[in-house]
Amino acid sequence: MPLFVAFVVSSLVVGCSMPSTEETPEALAVSRAAAVIQDANFADSVFVGGLRGPTTMTFAPDGRLFISEKNGSLRVVENGQLLTTPFMTLAVDTDNERGLMGVAFDPNFAHNHYLYVYYTSVDGSIHNRVSRFTANGNVVVPGSELVLADFPTLDAANHNGGAVRFGLDGKLYVSVGENAVSSNSQSLNTPLGKLLRFNPDGSIPTDNPFYATATGLAKATWAMGLRNPFTFDVQPGTGILFINDVGEGGWEEINRGQAGANYGWPMTEGYFTNRPELTQPFFAYPHGSGNAAGNCIAGGAFYNPPISAFPGAYVGQYFFADYTNDWISRIDPNSGVRSLFATGVPGPVDLDVGPDGALYYLARGEGQVGRIAYTASLPPSIAQQPASTLVSVGYAATFTVSASGEPPLTYQWQRNGVNISGANTPSYVLNAAQLTDSGARFRVVVTNGLGSTTSAEAVLTVTSNKPPVATIVTPAAGATYTAATNLTFSGSASDAEDGALPPSAMTWSIIFHHDTHTHPGMTDTTGISSGSWPIPNVGESSTNVWYRVRLTVRDSIGLTDTTYRDVLPVTVPLQVTTVPSGLQVLMDGQPFTAPHATSGVVGGIRSVGVDSPQYASGKFWAFSSWSDGGAQSHTFITPGSAATYTATFAEVSGGSCYKIQSERTDKWLTVDIAGKVLAGSATQAGGQIFQLVPNGTKYKLKGSGDAFMTVVSNQLAMSANFSSAESFTQLPCGYGGRTRVGFQASSGSAPHWKETTPDGPIQSGDGGNGGACNATSGTAWEGFYLEPVSCPGSGTGPVCGNGTVESGEQCDDGNTSSGDGCDSTCHIETGSAGCFRIQSERSDKWLTVDGAGKVAAISTTQPGGEVFELVTSGTKYKLKGASGAYLAVVANQLTVNATLGTAEPFTRHDCGVYGGRNRYGFESSTGTARNWKEVTTGAPIQSGSGGNGGICNPADGGSWEAFYLEPATCPGGSP
Repeated sequence: MPLFVAFVVSSLVVGCSMPSTEETPEALAVSRAAAVIQDANFADSVFVGGLRGPTTMTFAPDGRLFISEKNGSLRVVENGQLLTTPFMTLAVDTDNERGLMGVAFDPNFAHNHYLYVYYTSVDGSIHNRVSRFTANGNVVVPGSELVLADFPTLDAANHNGGAVRFGLDGKLYVSVGENAVSSNSQSLNTPLGKLLRFNPDGSIPTDNPFYATATGLAKATWAMGLRNPFTFDVQPGTGILFINDVGEGGWEEINRGQAGANYGWPMTEGYFTNRPELTQPFFAYPHGSGNAAGNCIAGGAFYNPPISAFPGAYVGQYFFADYTNDWISRIDPNSGVRSLFATGVPGPVDLDVGPDGALYYLARGEGQVGRIAYTASLPPSIAQQPASTLVSVGYAATFTVSASGEPPLTYQWQRNGVNISGANTPSYVLNAAQLTDSGARFRVVVTNGLGSTTSAEAVLTVTSNKPPVATIVTPAAGATYTAATNLTFSGSASDAEDGALPPSAMTWSIIFHHDTHTHPGMTDTTGISSGSWPIPNVGESSTNVWYRVRLTVRDSIGLTDTTYRDVLPVTVPLQVTTVPSGLQVLMDGQPFTAPHATSGVVGGIRSVGVDSPQYASGKFWAFSSWSDGGAQSHTFITPGSAATYTATFAEVSGGSCYKIQSERTDKWLTVDIAGKVLAGSATQAGGQIFQLVPNGTKYKLKGSGDAFMTVVSNQLAMSANFSSAESFTQLPCGYGGRTRVGFQASSGSAPHWKETTPDGPIQSGDGGNGGACNATSGTAWEGFYLEPVSCPGSGTGPVCGNGTVESGEQCDDGNTSSGDGCDSTCHIETGSAGCFRIQSERSDKWLTVDGAGKVAAISTTQPGGEVFELVTSGTKYKLKGASGAYLAVVANQLTVNATLGTAEPFTRHDCGVYGGRNRYGFESSTGTARNWKEVTTGAPIQSGSGGNGGICNPADGGSWEAFYLEPATCPGGSP
């Protein structure tokens, strides 16, 4: 069996759904039915056909239409004809949604002949690239490619984005998908999941909103938080930019392009509330069926041609399409009013407005460009002629025409020049063609009130030969698959006249189905009777998916037969929980309240994560560990059986509390009835208590109740929850006996606090960036005094990471002294409980540390035992070994490999005095059975496999055990 490896896959790059096949140009000519325009004064027709896997199209300034095919060919339509020779053919990777995806023309194209393309390069690694080429008429200048940007190596084959456009500012804008890794959309260390902005030479403008904070190519970020922005458009004259972002679970979005905007993926999609730091979509429509819903927004164009051919009500409107539901709508950029424009549009993936004022759409499944024109006062004209066809005797023959003109249009089909009774629609079907019908000529006369026109004749050929028979042997009926395996296929073909057909007569394809739409898998591949295609383990995370293996065979005279076999996934239930329950988890980057139940395809790569800290039920919670031992955010391979992933949190104090005084007016910050923060109190007693909650190296500020501070229209407001609250950086402004700081928001061009107007809301965004904390300088941001106070309902104990080293704070450097340069990962420690050697009651041996860092009861004498220092951690203990490393639990075994910050806190239980020695049990801080137990003599001590009986009895298999603590001299110190 020859092995076919799918490195030559070729399909669409839309990122949501695609048709299941690429037909031959001959078949395309008769496959299409006209779109239905809501206004009868418009008509749809075929502009050109014969395209293979078209992705996007763009009119050149001189009126030529350039069409990208995902196989790397850039085609040219001139004077209504698709030229045989491509403008250029690039070497591209065409797996799934990769390929040639976008083209734009330089605003000065008439003089410099530059055009820009976005494609999946195979140069070195598989990655998306933006390059500039130079045109010489209808072909490219050889060797003229100038690479402007090479994006990161691709992991998944989907979510590539791919549109390129010039803005009115002369900059090149590029939309890039997040490559099915949702966290990319929020990271300023990658260009993925963004709308990027470049200079025409590929350099990055220094006035980009994230230029100073992003790294590498991400400095080109103009807007972020996008999933798969496959298309966008810029309105001539105004520069308004609308981005079409393909959705995931429930919504498709049109986002109004704004510098510095964050559209929220994966935290949210569609409309949302309580997220003032994010930008709402301009318009969103839900997933579903019908003309008001859809599953894939794929085309967009502003109707602002040089000379309008549509009525005035359409001028300035934004047209957009849904690929899966086959409609085109328009929306007013000012009012947001949406109107349905056309239905029955066959798979539109792109829209453009031609120099003639008509609306053009790219019908990917049909391999055609459609043209919708305003036809009032126009006689009929035929854009698509009926095509000659070959059928077997007894089979139906179909002839189709595409015409436009002032409605109503009437149709009269003729056979050999004679009218066919009742044949009065754009298509005519001759049922059960006979041999006597062979050679018949068919044409149609199209008429309206202004005249008539007659189509070209199409000739019917009828043969007595029978169609061939396609048979799929493997995969067998009922076959299933798991991710990261090979989908093998084999089959045969036979024909009544030709006998067994060779592999050259066989064409295979594999289509990935998701819900009601499809993604490309393996493109049409001819010349093999068997093969294998690698099923990816990244991409779509849903389980309502399957693969369809399709075989088409063709006999010696051109008759065909097609069959297919569906292969369903092996799935398992998954659950993500938290301890305590009800905290927020991130499943594949999207937030859910735990417990969250989902499912997965076995072998697929998924991700889980949590934000930390979190605020819930009036308390703060910090991430401690995942049940599978993974990092705070990590991927996992979906196992072969049901699994639960539990994130354990520990309650933390949340932060120290302060009242805040404005340096400008010496008044204390208060909150007015509208929730705005202003310096309004002349006395500290009237000031608002703010709790500074550490959030990484930044802070969120909590007021009364559950209200957190955010920035609304550049004003500080107590209107957010913990998740949506603004994160502020605290900047030192010097100390005059009091803590004097400046606050900087996490985004914006000048996001420092400033009391611009006395007794008015504190501003964040209109102050300068001088950094002088100078209240008298109109261009500098200001300082504020922090006065420690008791938090409501709590004491004034030290809180790590609040910017001030307070008594009792301990950093993660292993030093138990306070005041040693505390940072945001410090801990509260009250000192050392001394050093001990520890003896197992079960075996009477002393605990030692082996070469792998595991703790086991091995030594028969006390001097051979490890010296452990018990460091108090609140009411619990952490244990430090002689090496300086701390004790943690790894796979239920005690291991000395942690820092103070990552060490396990243990509760010490008094088991009484036995034989004159102190006897204790140890319990870890998490889990349901987390007590120390020497399950296997001489093996690492377990924490997690023992019971919770609490009787410290080594003879009882259901209880946890006791250990003897013998005082010892600390390494380099005293007992």
